[in-house]
Amino acid sequence: MTATSDFRTPTTSRADSDPNSPKSGQSPARRNSGHISEIHGLRGIALALVVAFHLFGNGRVSGGIDVFLVISGFLATRSLVGRAERGRVRLGEHYGRTFARLAAPALIVLAATAALMVVFIPQTLWTQTTRELIAAATYTLNWELIASQLSYGAAGPSSTPVQHFWSLAVQGQFFLLWPLVVVGLALVLRVVGPGRLRGRLSLARVLFALTAAAFVLSFAYAIKVSGSDQAAAYFNSVTRFWEIAAGALTALALRRLSLPEKIKPYAAWTGLALVVTCGFVMDGADHFPGPLALWPVAGALLVMVGSTPSPRGPRRLLETRPLRFVADISYELYLWHWPLLIAWLYYTGGERLTVASAAGVLVVSTLLAWATNRLVTRQVQTYVIRPGGPRALVATLAALVVAVGAGWSGLAAIDHSEDRAIAAAARLATADPFTTECLGASALAVSSAGGSCANPDLRGELIPAVAAIGADDENRGQCWSFEERPVRFSACPNGSVEGYQKRLLMVGDSHAVAPVGALDLIGDRRNWRIDVAARAACHWNTRPLGRNIADNRPACAEWNRQLEAYLRAPEQQDLDAIIVTHSARKTTQPLGGETPYESTVNGLVEAWSHRPSKDVPVIALVDNPMFEPDNAAYLRTTLGCIQRHSPETAGQACGRPRTDVLVKDPHRDAVARDPNAHLVDLTHLFCGDEVCPAVIGNVIVYRDGNHITSRYARTLAPYLSQELARVVD
Repeated sequence: MTATSDFRTPTTSRADSDPNSPKSGQSPARRNSGHISEIHGLRGIALALVVAFHLFGNGRVSGGIDVFLVISGFLATRSLVGRAERGRVRLGEHYGRTFARLAAPALIVLAATAALMVVFIPQTLWTQTTRELIAAATYTLNWELIASQLSYGAAGPSSTPVQHFWSLAVQGQFFLLWPLVVVGLALVLRVVGPGRLRGRLSLARVLFALTAAAFVLSFAYAIKVSGSDQAAAYFNSVTRFWEIAAGALTALALRRLSLPEKIKPYAAWTGLALVVTCGFVMDGADHFPGPLALWPVAGALLVMVGSTPSPRGPRRLLETRPLRFVADISYELYLWHWPLLIAWLYYTGGERLTVASAAGVLVVSTLLAWATNRLVTRQVQTYVIRPGGPRALVATLAALVVAVGAGWSGLAAIDHSEDRAIAAAARLATADPFTTECLGASALAVSSAGGSCANPDLRGELIPAVAAIGADDENRGQCWSFEERPVRFSACPNGSVEGYQKRLLMVGDSHAVAPVGALDLIGDRRNWRIDVAARAACHWNTRPLGRNIADNRPACAEWNRQLEAYLRAPEQQDLDAIIVTHSARKTTQPLGGETPYESTVNGLVEAWSHRPSKDVPVIALVDNPMFEPDNAAYLRTTLGCIQRHSPETAGQACGRPRTDVLVKDPHRDAVARDPNAHLVDLTHLFCGDEVCPAVIGNVIVYRDGNHITSRYARTLAPYLSQELARVVD
């Protein structure tokens, strides 16, 4: 995966043919600066670990990337310093040679990934994925991922098909800046270091001191950022530099120092053991590049400083044909395996690979890597890099310009397509659900009553557009208490704010704000005022939250205190009803002998008993079915399916069995224990007898797997209005 002059370790290295190479030189110090056979095999093992853990380990981070960063720092520094001391660094040629190796196979894979995106990935992700394709081509993907607040999902459902390019971005930035540092420092020393001072201020010594200082600063910064934002630390070039610097420092140190020959085999075997065992002992995604990353870094360094031809060392193992083969195609295999893995997850809708599918992805990735290496990488080496001169740099820059231009053109085309789809959907998005036939919930209501539904105006339309699904949310900030500290209770009015006949309050979690648009329609139609007050992952309950959301307990308890203070205030005495709902998956902490479900029911009943008057009815709205626990899984499965079907067929084709998506709702049992509590159950407007469709009446039901779209909520308004009126009128 490294791309310096030593990217492919040849049988005979430059050091072997140089008159000052270890084979012709005399001192042990010089001998230690030459060819290290173990590096190529180490690269093969590290890559094998990366791919194996991604495919077979459910995305566990092995430490192989950290090994690659160390190798990059080592090889780049060893090559550059030696040539800079002899005044033989031509920056244009050096950059062309380095980046031509990186760019040629990378651009092939990025083009293939763009095709996979169109085929397998939901359209709502095309814009972000295309942005990442452009960032990958320009070696800035790690910063793009930090800016877009993505976490390293390894091979999980939240991963993007080019997310693995983050490490190439870190290396690419290093390959761009490090030659400038080395060459610039060499020029400065020639100018300011005359006489004896020049002998003391050698390039290697000064660079070692500066790199050591940068190592310390980067390591300290990695510790700090990892403690506050692990995801950002994982991608950050500054937090990662200490790993590269460790390799650079080792390359400089080996110019004058060497381990005793007796110790080298033991050091090398110890290092190899550290590299191999790292991923089995810890998951680097949770810890790297913090101090625990010293495990794979130290392992790589020990293998290099322990390089020895002694049969007691691991050289024979590391030079075996299988490892040489993997090392030869390591860069290409790293590029190919990830987008194929992610495409397969989107295609199957699974959260992880089976052993059989992982083996299949491995075989296909290996074949593509081998073909790319022979047909692209080697041809670039022969016909672009080897002739020398500016050819490689010009060709690389031209290819990158074309790739970036294609990426921006793709973004423009995606924006145009999305705008057309959004405009088409917008024509019907504001249709009156009380009068528009067969729109959303009305289609299921008619069919469940034994009738048939057909509205030619809806034919071929999908509301909202898939591209705009993430923005389909009518919630407003004043309805919502989210992550603010200190906790601030807030309620927003809907419907008729002045001169209303009835006043209702809806409280709960995010499921209580999903139908805000419907409540607004109901309020306007009936001359009611319906206030909404919600708290993320919280609801009106006297019991503390369960373990799955324990970190939200103090904030939720405070919100509940503020809610009850709000209910006791004189200005709330005109309430005609309190509507309650929350995610049925969220339970509370049980007391002795209780189940979490029983605790939630008991906490609901206790909370309702604190309302200002028992004459104020509680209306409990049964929670909607839930397709997926998180947005990433929903995008990968249901929304991707919807995109592949017509609006008329997507409902059943992408629906889920009723038994899989209905969750036992504690409101049912709580209502039975309160004389003035009433249950509103709209499940029949979400599910048929066996299947809960993903699209109903040309309207997408869910925007993220468990929250309904505001457009579908609006179509529920006529039916929810009747149920509420049954209680309060």
